[in-house]
This record gives sequence, C-alpha cells and structure tokens, in this order.
Amino acid sequence: MSSNKKVVRFMINRNDGASEYDIQIDNALNDWLNKISYSVKDIKDYKSFPRFLALIIFWLRSQYMLFFGNIDIAIVSPWMMFFYPKHVSIICISHHYDPSVFKGIRRMYVNLSHWLFIFQHSRVDLVVSCSKYWSKYYKERGFKKTITIFNGFDIESMDKSLVVQSSNLVLRRFNLISKQYLHLGSFGPAKGQKTAIRLLKNTGLPMIATSPSREITRNNLKDIQLINVTFEEYNVLLKNAKATICMSEFKEGWCRVLHEAAIHGTPILGSGLGGMKELLEIGGFAASTTEILEEDLKTRTKEDYVSKDKVKLYREFTLEKFYEAWRFCVLDLLDV
Repeated sequence: MSSNKKVVRFMINRNDGASEYDIQIDNALNDWLNKISYSVKDIKDYKSFPRFLALIIFWLRSQYMLFFGNIDIAIVSPWMMFFYPKHVSIICISHHYDPSVFKGIRRMYVNLSHWLFIFQHSRVDLVVSCSKYWSKYYKERGFKKTITIFNGFDIESMDKSLVVQSSNLVLRRFNLISKQYLHLGSFGPAKGQKTAIRLLKNTGLPMIATSPSREITRNNLKDIQLINVTFEEYNVLLKNAKATICMSEFKEGWCRVLHEAAIHGTPILGSGLGGMKELLEIGGFAASTTEILEEDLKTRTKEDYVSKDKVKLYREFTLEKFYEAWRFCVLDLLDV
C-alpha cells in the first residue's frame, strides 16, 4: 500500500466512555504508520483560547482541511456539524443519540447537528457504532453502510491493577470493605445515581461513584461517595464492589463501566436503555426496572451467580479484536 494515503481523525474532547474508544482508534492506526499517514486534529490544540472561540477556530480549520487538505479518509462525529465533501471518504463514529439529557441551547445544538448528519447520509461512507442497536438505528435512517465495532479492553492491564497489597491500600484509603459497598458507575447527571440511591438506601451499604477521566468538583448527591481515581484504583474499586449498578436515564451507546465490572466478575445491573441491553444480554442478564432493582441486587449477588463462563464472554472483547476491526474498515475504504 502506498504510504501517501492520508487518514485524519477530527476530535472534540470528551470526558465520557467514548473518549477511551477514540484513544484506542489512535493506538490502532498510529501503530500502522508504515501503511498510512494518520493524524488527529483535536480542539485541545487550541486550549489557550476560550472554549467558544476554540470551537469556532477548530471548525473553520477542520472544514477547510476537509475540502482542501488532500484527505483520503476523514474520521468524524455527527456533533461537529461538518459539511462533507464528495471526494473524501467519511467514517462517522456515532455511539448513540438521545437529546433528552440536554436542555436549552445545548439540546437545540444536538438536534440540529444530528439532523445535518442524517441529511448528508448519502455522503457518509460508513457509520461506526459500538453496539448493534445503534448500527441498526442508523441503517434504518438511510445510511448505506453501518457496522458495529465493539469496545476493546486492555484486560491484561486491568488484571495487573489488582495486586493484593495495593488493593487493600486503595480500599483503606476510601474507607471501604471488599464486597460491602455498591459501585454506581461513572459520575454523571443522567447516569441514574439518584435513582439507585433512592431505591437501594435501605440496603445499608455504602455507595460510590467514580470519575476516571476528570476531577469531581461538585457533590450535589447525598448518601454517596464521589471519587476521582486513577486507572489502577478504578479497577480495584470495580473488582471489590458487591455489585456495579448503572440505572442510566438515557439511551446508552454501551456502558463501559458495566462491561469493565463484568470483566472482573462483579455482578452488574442496569436500566438496559439503548445499547446497554445488548451488553447485559451477553451474560444472560435482563434489564432492571425501578420496581425490581432491589430484588435483582439480591439475586445477582448470591454466591456463584456470576459464573466463570459468563465472565469469560465479557473478557473476549479484547484490544486486539478492536484494532483488527478498525484497521480492516480503513483498508476496506482505501480499496486496497
């Protein structure tokens, strides 16, 4: 393959599960530099500017590059409101769409950008989602090709985080006892922590939520400990939780934290909205409603309820499979 094939990913930084997915795309394609020319254009390049001004500069420069930058493949998201030129192959990553979690101008922006994305469906070569639920959603809206590339997990590094001595130190630091607390997922306004607290407070178990990607600076929730953690601490807290519970109030793309908990063999419960239902079904778990959440918790935390066979299924989502899938879809568009 000629090394002058140019692939560019355009990135507006995020602090959710999708940001980890994007980083892994970079790892897959950066390791491939002898095959293609790969680069990332990130709004963080303009971090010295106020956020709104940085967005404008990023958009103008990126839009110019799309039309005049001699790009073979552009990897984008619907939320950038780009106009797609016909001579560039477009891969659009869209994990989910649910404007109900936003208000005011932000909801208007999400709706408008998604409408523009749908309007240009004939110019998009490939829509990549992290669940079959959302791949089907975009197929039904007229996109010529949609595929599912599941999340990949660095399982070896996750396992290495669980050194016994270090685990004990982490639990003592946060005043927690193994299998005697509930992990309510990554902290977020629509992640359902309020619902879980209300429904499970009678268990008497301490409850935590974590943020592996940013420091938590506000705490407007009672009866929960909000913790900013490193990658290693995060895995220790998932492994030692009695259960991980994500009662998300919006249609999830997947729910990375539940999958990571399942990799560690920790019981998982969730609302099952969007792609999360697909994630739960891998282990044969049904979605939990508010009416049955407490009863589901009792059932799934019984000894040996989460079998080794179920854990094995969740551990099959490896980084190697993720890298292979992304490299294949780029190769396919380059028609080599």
